[in-house]
Amino acid sequence: MSNAVPNHESLKAHYLKVAQDAAKTLSQQQAIEHLLPLKLPTLRDESWRYTPLAPILGQAFHAVQREEDLLTVDDVQQARATPLESPCLVFLNGFYQADLSVLPADGSVLVDAHSHTVMPTAVFQQSFFAGLNAASADTILVRLKAQTTSAQPLEILHFTYSFESNFIAQPRLHLLVEEGAQAMVIEQHLSLADTLCFTNQVLQIEVGKGAQLTHPRLQNESLRARHLSHVSVHLAEDSRYQSTNIALGSTWSRVEWQVAFKGEHAYADLNGFYLSGANQSHDMQLSVLHRVPNCSSSEQFKGILHANGRAIFDGNIVVAQDAQKTDAQLNNANLVLSRDAEVYTKPRLEIYADDVKCSHGTTVGQLDPEALFYLRARGIPKQDAITMVASGFAGSMLETCGFEPLQARVMQMLTQQLTEAAASI
Repeated sequence: MSNAVPNHESLKAHYLKVAQDAAKTLSQQQAIEHLLPLKLPTLRDESWRYTPLAPILGQAFHAVQREEDLLTVDDVQQARATPLESPCLVFLNGFYQADLSVLPADGSVLVDAHSHTVMPTAVFQQSFFAGLNAASADTILVRLKAQTTSAQPLEILHFTYSFESNFIAQPRLHLLVEEGAQAMVIEQHLSLADTLCFTNQVLQIEVGKGAQLTHPRLQNESLRARHLSHVSVHLAEDSRYQSTNIALGSTWSRVEWQVAFKGEHAYADLNGFYLSGANQSHDMQLSVLHRVPNCSSSEQFKGILHANGRAIFDGNIVVAQDAQKTDAQLNNANLVLSRDAEVYTKPRLEIYADDVKCSHGTTVGQLDPEALFYLRARGIPKQDAITMVASGFAGSMLETCGFEPLQARVMQMLTQQLTEAAASI
């Protein structure tokens, strides 16, 4: 993967014009002013040091226009992991498709497609691409009403599909889980064609007092796609947030998490899994800020790498001085199936309080020869044995997604890819 990039100034000028052409609201115009001093990422930036830059900076992606009648009901139904009667929000190239979406009849989920919500400038304030999204895209506000318990999951489908190529899609969502609400939101990012494109998403989540949100995410876009997600989570008092982020597709992906505790006795359970194969790079950036006392978090991420796949994990937990009684556990484990694969892992703790329980760790290992020998001795072919061991490594992480149909779908995809990878080992 080459790190050669074009001239930054000309690329920045291109994206500023993309934003200026798209800006329609006062908040978008204000976002352009904030975007002006920001710089595109370079290898000198510590958080981008090991991330290949050419996939997103090697060409100028162009704005995509809303296209009608391109996505069909059939496309949506085949992609869904939830029952057809469950609520579902559909996006095509970042644009909300109201005619293909299904909202619950009881009004427990409300969508404002013309929201002028301004996301806090402190969120990703130094990120050029997050700023580009703010300046270019409409915010879709999704409200899960207070004191409601959703009987069925809400699914959010993001499709990339166009007759054009080399385009940038910029979905922008504000998910508000109001006080006391309990819900599951399943998010999928999918491609309907093998098109060169760049998804640049911003997702802000607010979990209100006493609210609970389960949030599995699957990224399985085309192997010509690039995917960048900026996910910000704010947790109020007594709230719970559980997420599993799964990265299987795209040639290049990066998820930047920022999780902030705003009230006491809140809990965050963050999980992730990535499978990085030939010419793929997956990057997980995690920042968890414990600002208040009596909160806990668990961050568990796993990855499997084969061929010349690359993975980057950078997780940081900050415990502020006033955040006494914090309990935070961070771990990253990687299984490397080939000599050409590369993994860069850096779990970190910054602790400024003295009454805390925190730990972090990382492992990078190869297939267990004893486990393979045990399976081979029982007549299982080598290719199947490798697939079984690798699938077992991933299985515990996939179980955390909390929705069996999605888990089964991901395991099927994973098994197929591992079987193909095992043939060359």
